[in-house]
Amino acid sequence: MDQALPAFATLLGDDHAAIPRVPPHIHVMRRFLAAAAFLLAFAGAAHWVLPAGRLAYGLIAAGDDSARIADLQLAGVLDAARAESEIAAALAVDDGEMAQSFLDLADARGVKIPVETRARVLLANNAGAQAARGAGNFGHGFVTGEVDDEASLAGSVAGDLTVWGDVRDLGRQAIHWARGEPVDEFMVALAGVGIVATGATYAAFGAPLTLRAGLSVVKGARRVGALGGRFAGHLVDAARSGRRVQAVGAVADLGRASTKAGTRAAFAGLTHVDDAAGAARLARLADVKGGKTLAIVKLLGRGALFVTEALAKLAFWTIAALINVIGLVASFNAMGVAMVRPLWRRRSGFLPA
Repeated sequence: MDQALPAFATLLGDDHAAIPRVPPHIHVMRRFLAAAAFLLAFAGAAHWVLPAGRLAYGLIAAGDDSARIADLQLAGVLDAARAESEIAAALAVDDGEMAQSFLDLADARGVKIPVETRARVLLANNAGAQAARGAGNFGHGFVTGEVDDEASLAGSVAGDLTVWGDVRDLGRQAIHWARGEPVDEFMVALAGVGIVATGATYAAFGAPLTLRAGLSVVKGARRVGALGGRFAGHLVDAARSGRRVQAVGAVADLGRASTKAGTRAAFAGLTHVDDAAGAARLARLADVKGGKTLAIVKLLGRGALFVTEALAKLAFWTIAALINVIGLVASFNAMGVAMVRPLWRRRSGFLPA
């Protein structure tokens, strides 16, 4: 065959006959360099792709554990600059509760906060200021049933435990009906259930207190617009379809959340709750994080409880991480093949093309 090559080259002409033959070791070097280039490219991309893929896997593996979901997502959100900014914004509007929640969250995650900022938060939450605000808010919650902090919730629950709160709410709806104005049937139902729950609380010496607190939270959230229509509809459907235990459990979970994390945290989380499963996630978050829940919900929103909105993004990063791993393995394998290829022998004595 080698003797036929010069004759074939003569037929093609002198220009083609002058084309030099590429040495075999050049082919080997080209293959090796190409594989090395791909390996470096995939290795560089791994710096961004693999951590995102690991986060995606962790979020999916967390399942219904909202506390774990929050921990994973906070890693890319909360740093010293963000924590100080949020604390400063809260103090600017005299919101000591929010500032304290962010300070507690920063401490729990090892984020350094300046001493001056800590002093300002401490001053905003001193006993005198809290007592003055608490007394007024307790009375406001007792009389009107409007809830926006722990003191007003305590006043609202106290009013409900004396049946005054439920009678007050029924009276308001009766006035609306007499004037021909729309009647909030959901509030009427809550007030009726509240009277029964109050009787059960006295009969059981305070045992169902979380349910009573939960009803106060739901009514307060309804007044301020923090109660989503889906969750309200879920409670009504559960009660009408014979799933009263589920509805009672959801309300009790909200009561537990307000007890553990505070009323504002319960309200903030309630805006992202659509059903009993969501209420259970909120209660789980409040059980684990306590007063830090308010700051977590402020930072993450619905992402503090669910990962459904990020599933498309998570799927992308998971696939990207998988492709990156496959690329790394394939590139390394190609480099290895290119290095040992010269050791392969054939009867012709030439390297394989």
